[in-house]
Amino acid sequence: MVDPDVIARRLLTLNETLERLRAVQDEVDVDRLASDAMLQAAVERWLQVAIEACIDLAYHIIADRGCAPPDSARGAFEQLAAQGLISPELATHLGRAAGMRNILVHDYVRVDREILIRGIDAALTDLPAFGAMVGGLIE
Repeated sequence: MVDPDVIARRLLTLNETLERLRAVQDEVDVDRLASDAMLQAAVERWLQVAIEACIDLAYHIIADRGCAPPDSARGAFEQLAAQGLISPELATHLGRAAGMRNILVHDYVRVDREILIRGIDAALTDLPAFGAMVGGLIE
């Protein structure tokens, strides 16, 4: 059974970080990020944490269903799509988000600000959709 406490904690983290991203979304552009290192660092961290919350949720749901763990976060979202829990399109978008998370964590010296801004816009659409699906599992 899905552990409602695990789900609730991750959803709370997801919602908090998305709210922070929404609060700065209209202020963020390439020039602003280039001139405000603290803002860029905050945006990167909030985006990373939001995506990681979704990845954690995906792995938790997969484990709960007794399925073999996927090889990657992208694979986790694909597996949820294969089970009919999310659409294939959302799985593709979330897989891209997982790729963004990997860049933020492992290849942080090469973060392209334009891609970062597109990542914020995508996250504010795709991650809440995933969170809503997961929230439905504990209601």
